Amino acid sequence: MPTQKEVNEKINEMIKGIPVAMFVTMDHNGTFRSRPMTTQQQEFDGDLWFFASRGSDVSKEVEQNPEVNVAYSEDGNYVSLSGKAAIVTDIQKKKDLWHPELKVWFEGKGPEAPEVLLIKVNAREAQYWDTPNGVIGNAITVVKAVLSGDEESAIDSGKIKF
Repeated sequence: MPTQKEVNEKINEMIKGIPVAMFVTMDHNGTFRSRPMTTQQQEFDGDLWFFASRGSDVSKEVEQNPEVNVAYSEDGNYVSLSGKAAIVTDIQKKKDLWHPELKVWFEGKGPEAPEVLLIKVNAREAQYWDTPNGVIGNAITVVKAVLSGDEESAIDSGKIKF
């Protein structure tokens, strides 16, 4: 059984450098809603951070039902994190995670503005599929695994609870 530190390192290694994730919430009708959002803190420590606007669909949906999913995908690697989201209005935390490009999304407002919120996702469970050779390399690995009968060597995958 991997330690919490090992789990965090594995997830961090897989999502590092992937700036945009699909952030999934549930609306008031019980329908899943997905949207691309930029992760604000790339060092995964069990929490993920996103900026949002007060009154936006995503902030309303998080307040109504905090259970969310965040999915990352790049070059044959996939990570799906499920957890509990919370709205954070702490000005210092917003300043810590702020970068000037965000002003484009917030109509020139900065981290001190009350309309600018953070969404913190505390991950409770992760599933990952790691194909370190990329999409083409993975296709070759899968063919080799099928031919050799060793399908388990084709991909590194796992399900982890925090």
